[in-house]
Amino acid sequence: MTPRAQTVSTHKRAQATRLQIVLRTVRQVPSLLLGGILLSFILVVAFVGPLVVTSDPLDTMPRQARAAPSVEFPFGNDASGRDILSRVVHAVRLDLAVVCIVALVATSSGALIGLLSGYVGGLTDQVLMRFVDILMAFPGFLLALTVTAVLGNNIQTIVFALGVAYSPVIIRVVRAQVLTLREAQFIEAARAIGAPAWEIIIYHLLPNTWSIVLAQAALFLAWAVLDIAGLSFLGLGIKPPTPELGAMTAEGAEHMVSGRWWMSVFPGAFIMLMALTFTLIGDSLRDMLDPRFRK
Repeated sequence: MTPRAQTVSTHKRAQATRLQIVLRTVRQVPSLLLGGILLSFILVVAFVGPLVVTSDPLDTMPRQARAAPSVEFPFGNDASGRDILSRVVHAVRLDLAVVCIVALVATSSGALIGLLSGYVGGLTDQVLMRFVDILMAFPGFLLALTVTAVLGNNIQTIVFALGVAYSPVIIRVVRAQVLTLREAQFIEAARAIGAPAWEIIIYHLLPNTWSIVLAQAALFLAWAVLDIAGLSFLGLGIKPPTPELGAMTAEGAEHMVSGRWWMSVFPGAFIMLMALTFTLIGDSLRDMLDPRFRK
């Protein structure tokens, strides 16, 4: 067999192996496949939807106010005559961006503090953990609600509030993992050759906590979807007329009694869909990557 033929054969075997790994993963964790399909749909709505639905989400049409779904407006119109389909498409994009930023802020800050607290130990660990205990004494949504009520309801405040509310969870998870790893032989070997603390944390501890961090970050996305919608529903989220799913649901809820269900059902359905998607992905990643939860 020529070298070229051997290379082609090796490449085909590698592709077959990767395909077998994917198929085995799908069989073992079918919820990951479902979550991936739903996530693909959400991404299409967020990034392709605005190119297809060209109407302005802020354009008011008084003559179409509270109009039922039709061929021209498949999701109907809101109280100001705005196209609900256009507003939902843009709201999904906005909410998706905000929840990703929230998860990134909470995960990165929480992982960093957890790594430092677990590795350094001593007084530093005690002080940080007492502060974390104080934060965890308050329900996450109530803490975010208080912060946004004090600092104002804008995107920056929402990201900060939810980041503060979620970070204690990842701090405790990462710290617990680091406490079990810092006395391991490979860490002792790194210390013995004179590796500095920052190198041990970045190159030895962080890679061994990454699976737990990744699974928790996916769950943060689901939490953030519901909490952002809840804040907006209570009037403490993203300010109208900016299209946001929670605010649209709150506005439409006022008209449910009169039979205009479409004003809140469609935005609410996308909130449920996004929360379900990230929950499925987060639970699946936890089952796959965290040995403590493997079935």
